[in-house]
Amino acid sequence: MNKKITLAIALLSGTFVTACVTVPQEPAVNKNQLAISSVRDIPISYSQGSQFSLAPKYVEETSLKAKQTQVIYKLYADAIIMDLNSHGFKSTGDAKNSAFHVGFGIALASDLSDQTISDKFGVTPGLPSNDELKKGSFLIYIEDARTGKKVWRGAAQGFAHENIAEAERVQRVEKIVSRVMKQFYVTN
Repeated sequence: MNKKITLAIALLSGTFVTACVTVPQEPAVNKNQLAISSVRDIPISYSQGSQFSLAPKYVEETSLKAKQTQVIYKLYADAIIMDLNSHGFKSTGDAKNSAFHVGFGIALASDLSDQTISDKFGVTPGLPSNDELKKGSFLIYIEDARTGKKVWRGAAQGFAHENIAEAERVQRVEKIVSRVMKQFYVTN
Protein backbone atom coordinates (compact mmCIF):
# COMPACT_ATOMS: atom_id res chain seq x y z
CA MET A 1 0.00 0.00 0.00
CA ASN A 2 2.85 2.43 0.87
CA LYS A 3 4.49 1.63 -2.46
CA LYS A 4 1.26 2.51 -4.32
CA ILE A 5 0.89 5.83 -2.47
CA THR A 6 4.55 6.66 -3.06
CA LEU A 7 4.20 5.77 -6.75
CA ALA A 8 1.03 7.91 -7.04
CA ILE A 9 2.76 10.89 -5.36
CA ALA A 10 5.79 10.48 -7.63
CA LEU A 11 3.58 10.39 -10.74
CA LEU A 12 1.61 13.47 -9.61
CA SER A 13 4.80 15.33 -8.77
CA GLY A 14 6.25 14.46 -12.16
CA THR A 15 3.09 15.71 -13.87
CA PHE A 16 3.26 19.05 -12.00
CA VAL A 17 6.95 19.47 -12.76
CA THR A 18 6.47 18.89 -16.49
CA ALA A 19 3.41 21.20 -16.56
CA CYS A 20 5.32 24.04 -14.86
CA VAL A 21 7.80 24.88 -17.59
CA THR A 22 9.03 28.44 -17.27
CA VAL A 23 10.08 30.33 -20.37
CA PRO A 24 12.36 33.28 -19.55
CA GLN A 25 11.01 36.51 -20.98
CA GLU A 26 13.00 39.47 -22.17
CA PRO A 27 12.61 42.46 -19.88
CA ALA A 28 10.12 44.99 -21.20
CA VAL A 29 11.79 47.94 -22.85
CA ASN A 30 10.81 51.30 -21.47
CA LYS A 31 10.61 53.60 -24.48
CA ASN A 32 10.75 56.57 -22.08
CA GLN A 33 14.05 55.43 -20.57
CA LEU A 34 16.64 58.20 -20.40
CA ALA A 35 20.33 57.86 -19.55
CA ILE A 36 22.24 61.01 -18.57
CA SER A 37 25.90 61.68 -17.92
CA SER A 38 28.00 64.81 -17.49
CA VAL A 39 31.47 65.96 -16.54
CA ARG A 40 32.87 69.24 -15.23
CA ASP A 41 36.10 70.10 -17.08
CA ILE A 42 37.30 73.28 -15.38
CA PRO A 43 36.10 75.15 -12.28
CA ILE A 44 34.70 78.28 -13.90
CA SER A 45 31.33 79.49 -12.63
CA TYR A 46 28.92 82.02 -14.10
CA SER A 47 26.81 84.43 -12.09
CA GLN A 48 23.17 85.06 -12.73
CA GLY A 49 22.73 87.61 -15.47
CA SER A 50 25.68 86.23 -17.45
CA GLN A 51 25.04 86.22 -21.17
CA PHE A 52 25.27 83.12 -23.34
CA SER A 53 25.02 82.37 -27.02
CA LEU A 54 23.98 79.18 -28.78
CA ALA A 55 26.35 77.28 -31.04
CA PRO A 56 24.51 74.30 -32.57
CA LYS A 57 26.63 71.51 -34.05
CA TYR A 58 25.35 69.22 -36.78
CA VAL A 59 26.26 65.67 -37.75
CA GLU A 60 27.80 65.77 -41.24
CA GLU A 61 25.67 62.96 -42.64
CA THR A 62 22.27 62.21 -41.19
CA SER A 63 19.46 59.83 -42.00
CA LEU A 64 16.98 62.62 -41.28
CA LYS A 65 15.76 65.05 -43.89
CA ALA A 66 17.00 68.64 -43.62
CA LYS A 67 13.53 69.88 -42.61
CA GLN A 68 13.30 67.27 -39.80
CA THR A 69 16.74 68.27 -38.53
CA GLN A 70 15.78 71.96 -38.49
CA VAL A 71 12.57 71.26 -36.55
CA ILE A 72 14.37 69.12 -33.95
CA TYR A 73 17.22 71.62 -33.50
CA LYS A 74 14.71 74.48 -33.09
CA LEU A 75 12.88 72.54 -30.37
CA TYR A 76 16.13 71.92 -28.48
CA ALA A 77 17.43 75.48 -28.99
CA ASP A 78 14.18 76.92 -27.60
CA ALA A 79 14.27 74.52 -24.63
CA ILE A 80 17.93 75.35 -23.85
CA ILE A 81 17.28 79.11 -23.97
CA MET A 82 14.17 78.77 -21.82
CA ASP A 83 15.96 76.58 -19.27
CA LEU A 84 19.01 78.84 -18.97
CA ASN A 85 16.81 81.95 -18.79
CA SER A 86 14.79 80.37 -15.98
CA HIS A 87 18.06 79.94 -14.06
CA GLY A 88 19.00 83.61 -14.37
CA PHE A 89 21.17 83.58 -17.50
CA LYS A 90 20.48 85.80 -20.49
CA SER A 91 20.47 84.74 -24.13
CA THR A 92 22.19 86.91 -26.71
CA GLY A 93 22.77 86.59 -30.42
CA ASP A 94 26.07 88.44 -30.03
CA ALA A 95 28.68 85.74 -29.39
CA LYS A 96 31.38 88.37 -28.81
CA ASN A 97 29.61 89.71 -25.72
CA SER A 98 28.78 86.30 -24.27
CA ALA A 99 30.30 84.97 -21.06
CA PHE A 100 29.83 81.45 -22.40
CA HIS A 101 28.70 79.56 -25.48
CA VAL A 102 26.32 76.62 -25.41
CA GLY A 103 27.13 74.04 -28.05
CA PHE A 104 24.68 71.24 -28.68
CA GLY A 105 23.87 68.48 -31.12
CA ILE A 106 21.24 65.83 -31.64
CA ALA A 107 21.71 62.58 -33.54
CA LEU A 108 20.31 59.11 -33.96
CA ALA A 109 22.57 56.19 -33.07
CA SER A 110 22.52 55.15 -36.74
CA ASP A 111 24.21 58.48 -37.57
CA LEU A 112 26.45 58.86 -34.51
CA SER A 113 27.62 55.76 -32.66
CA ASP A 114 28.35 55.53 -28.94
CA GLN A 115 31.99 54.86 -29.81
CA THR A 116 32.21 58.08 -31.85
CA ILE A 117 30.49 60.04 -29.06
CA SER A 118 32.96 58.62 -26.56
CA ASP A 119 35.98 59.32 -28.79
CA LYS A 120 35.03 62.86 -29.84
CA PHE A 121 32.89 64.12 -26.95
CA GLY A 122 34.20 62.08 -24.04
CA VAL A 123 30.84 61.55 -22.33
CA THR A 124 28.55 58.63 -23.15
CA PRO A 125 25.49 57.84 -21.04
CA GLY A 126 25.52 54.22 -22.23
CA LEU A 127 21.85 53.54 -22.92
CA PRO A 128 21.69 50.04 -24.42
CA SER A 129 20.43 49.82 -28.00
CA ASN A 130 17.16 48.13 -28.83
CA ASP A 131 16.29 46.58 -32.19
CA GLU A 132 12.69 47.78 -31.95
CA LEU A 133 13.42 51.43 -31.09
CA LYS A 134 15.64 54.18 -32.50
CA LYS A 135 18.16 55.40 -29.95
CA GLY A 136 19.09 59.07 -30.06
CA SER A 137 21.61 61.28 -28.29
CA PHE A 138 21.48 64.88 -27.12
CA LEU A 139 24.94 66.35 -26.50
CA ILE A 140 25.52 69.73 -24.90
CA TYR A 141 28.52 71.65 -23.63
CA ILE A 142 29.35 74.97 -22.02
CA GLU A 143 32.43 76.71 -23.42
CA ASP A 144 34.01 79.72 -21.74
CA ALA A 145 33.95 82.63 -24.20
CA ARG A 146 37.13 84.21 -22.82
CA THR A 147 39.37 81.11 -22.78
CA GLY A 148 37.66 78.99 -25.45
CA LYS A 149 37.87 75.97 -23.11
CA LYS A 150 35.05 73.59 -22.36
CA VAL A 151 33.75 74.12 -18.84
CA TRP A 152 31.11 71.37 -18.73
CA ARG A 153 29.78 68.58 -20.99
CA GLY A 154 26.53 66.67 -20.71
CA ALA A 155 24.80 63.98 -22.72
CA ALA A 156 21.44 62.24 -22.69
CA GLN A 157 20.35 59.17 -24.59
CA GLY A 158 16.81 57.97 -25.07
CA PHE A 159 14.56 56.46 -27.68
CA ALA A 160 13.06 58.60 -30.44
CA HIS A 161 9.31 59.18 -30.23
CA GLU A 162 8.30 59.66 -33.82
CA ASN A 163 4.53 59.51 -33.57
CA ILE A 164 3.61 61.87 -30.76
CA ALA A 165 1.69 65.12 -30.78
CA GLU A 166 3.63 68.36 -31.13
CA ALA A 167 2.75 69.57 -27.62
CA GLU A 168 3.93 66.26 -26.14
CA ARG A 169 7.16 66.49 -28.17
CA VAL A 170 7.85 70.00 -26.83
CA GLN A 171 7.27 68.80 -23.26
CA ARG A 172 9.55 65.81 -23.76
CA VAL A 173 12.37 67.98 -25.16
CA GLU A 174 12.00 70.49 -22.30
CA LYS A 175 12.17 67.63 -19.78
CA ILE A 176 15.32 66.17 -21.40
CA VAL A 177 17.08 69.54 -21.52
CA SER A 178 16.08 70.33 -17.94
CA ARG A 179 17.35 67.00 -16.60
CA VAL A 180 20.71 67.34 -18.36
CA MET A 181 21.20 71.01 -17.47
CA LYS A 182 20.35 70.29 -13.84
CA GLN A 183 23.78 68.64 -13.64
CA PHE A 184 25.42 71.84 -14.88
CA TYR A 185 23.61 74.03 -12.34
CA VAL A 186 24.68 71.77 -9.48
CA THR A 187 28.35 72.31 -10.35
CA ASN A 188 28.12 75.99 -11.35
